[in-house]
Amino acid sequence: MKKVFLFFILFVALSAVSMAQVTVDVFINGIKAGQISLKAGQDFGGLSYKKSTYKNIDKLTIQIQGKSVDGGYYRKVQVIGDDVTPMLIASETVGAVGQFDITDKDIIKRLKNGKPITMYVEKTPANTKSKEAVSKVYLGTLTREK
Repeated sequence: MKKVFLFFILFVALSAVSMAQVTVDVFINGIKAGQISLKAGQDFGGLSYKKSTYKNIDKLTIQIQGKSVDGGYYRKVQVIGDDVTPMLIASETVGAVGQFDITDKDIIKRLKNGKPITMYVEKTPANTKSKEAVSKVYLGTLTREK
């Protein structure tokens, strides 16, 4: 009976872990500042930092991984501010799969001023013969605590 109960607990724990479809590691000036874990289809969530965290920011790097962003795709990150028009479309860092450097001065200034940014990854199939459409996956929102 104990074995059945332990297997059930293990199954539930593994199911909960496997539901996280996208994991985003956030690095500020090369130091890991947090992690966002999102389930497939989730379009809310993110990280909130103190004002002092953004005070000396020069470089924002994100590392994405997970089932909904892996595979045979070309990936670009879209950074969106107040409207739906991207402020920046960043390509993957050469030699680092799933890593994106965001050094745009307008985005850094926006974070320092306490305004949020929302990030999406745009996935384009690497196979040019594929009929799969280009899709966007929500990566999270970075904000500043008041």
